[in-house]
Amino acid sequence: MDTAIKSVARPFRLERVLSLLDRFAAWGSAAILVLYVVSGFGLTRAEHVGSLTGGVVSRSFAFTLHNNLYIPLLVFFGFHTFMGFRRALIRTTRQRSLAGWVAVGAG
Repeated sequence: MDTAIKSVARPFRLERVLSLLDRFAAWGSAAILVLYVVSGFGLTRAEHVGSLTGGVVSRSFAFTLHNNLYIPLLVFFGFHTFMGFRRALIRTTRQRSLAGWVAVGAG
């Protein structure tokens, strides 16, 4: 007897992919925001952050990190915001597919 479980292929659904990307963008922006706050604190209170991190984060490293995290934070948070805007448009309009693509195009 063949007892192997047959896997059922799920159809490709764009909404599922966009939802997973949105979730990744939300968690990514949260992590980047924490690093952004810590590096900003490292700029103002370098002695505290240096002692908390065992000397890994110096004032110059905090400055470099703080300046380099601005664009990734903007991209991740912007994508997450536009996906929420897209979902709100889809919920409130009658032409759901058109509203979804208009929101994606605006982003």
